[in-house]
Amino acid sequence: MKLATAALELPEETVRKALYPVVGERTLEDIIAEAKANEKELRTRVRTKLRGSYSHHYRRGLPKLLKAVRFRSSNDTFKPVMDALDLLKCYDGSDADFYAAAEAVLLEHVVPEDWRDAVLDPDSGLVERIPYELCVLVALRKAIRRREIWVEGANTWRNPDEDLPADFEDNRDVHYEALAKPATRPTSSPICRSGTWRR
Repeated sequence: MKLATAALELPEETVRKALYPVVGERTLEDIIAEAKANEKELRTRVRTKLRGSYSHHYRRGLPKLLKAVRFRSSNDTFKPVMDALDLLKCYDGSDADFYAAAEAVLLEHVVPEDWRDAVLDPDSGLVERIPYELCVLVALRKAIRRREIWVEGANTWRNPDEDLPADFEDNRDVHYEALAKPATRPTSSPICRSGTWRR
């Protein structure tokens, strides 16, 4: 597909000159259209499979997880994900398929572009809960891996501000020794003179 796209977008390039005698412009356009359709169909199948697995098995455990685990963030960029988690908690126990029209459902920084058509109902414009929950969980996972959202009381996924010991500044030498690292760093950059590195 990339080759066909490049050939169409760069009409003066050698690739197009080489391809056109073999396949016409219409054939290249058909190849691109077919590849896009296949890509869209694949994304739809993946979403359907994910939705099926999540709704039939994992979704039941989500309310328990959200009650048991407290997520925190010090970064305002990830506030949409935190707000989306609060929305999921608010709808715990609800049988509604969609969020209420009056509900402020955040899509930016939560729902990727290629999931928008799966999340938004084309007729009503309402946000469907199951695909939205999947998007929130994926966004949460990414944020936790980046340490932008952390888990209260956790060890591996704890608040990154707690990574350094509280007494680090007072006992810097002890901590460097425990890490087997030099406590001081060179103040100047190394300079090479006559093939010898000097500080």
